Amino acid sequence: MNPFPPADVLGCPVPVARFVARTDLAVVALQHLVAYPAGCAFTVHLSVRRGSLDQTTWDSIDASHAGGFPGPTDAGLQFRVSRGSLTEIGGGASSGDRHYRGDRQLWLSPLPAGPFEFSVEWRRVGLDRTATLLDGQAITDAAKNAQPYWP
Repeated sequence: MNPFPPADVLGCPVPVARFVARTDLAVVALQHLVAYPAGCAFTVHLSVRRGSLDQTTWDSIDASHAGGFPGPTDAGLQFRVSRGSLTEIGGGASSGDRHYRGDRQLWLSPLPAGPFEFSVEWRRVGLDRTATLLDGQAITDAAKNAQPYWP
């Protein structure tokens, strides 16, 4: 099982366009997935407004995420799936005094055979575990349209 999307395959996008979670302070959203024969990659959009967060909490969000992918050291932000293996493979972020914006790239392998839950939890910003149901069959069907770069 490869923990990354293939470097020589044009994946097929699958529209998702939904919020996974929204609170007064945080938004987690999926726009689309990209399906490959062995799995799918997706980008999770994160946005946080400072609101009532104290300076220490705000600084800890900025310090743990600024400069890109935090790796497994930020136990506060967690993604899970009910089927398959989910790996964080990259990301980036920017922040200021009042807003934080970031993206996380995730790889799910193997392809899901049916419906599955994708969930997020980020207690540091007041976000309890929240899940959304995704159509694994649509992802598997789209993977059939992925094209290798070279025949």
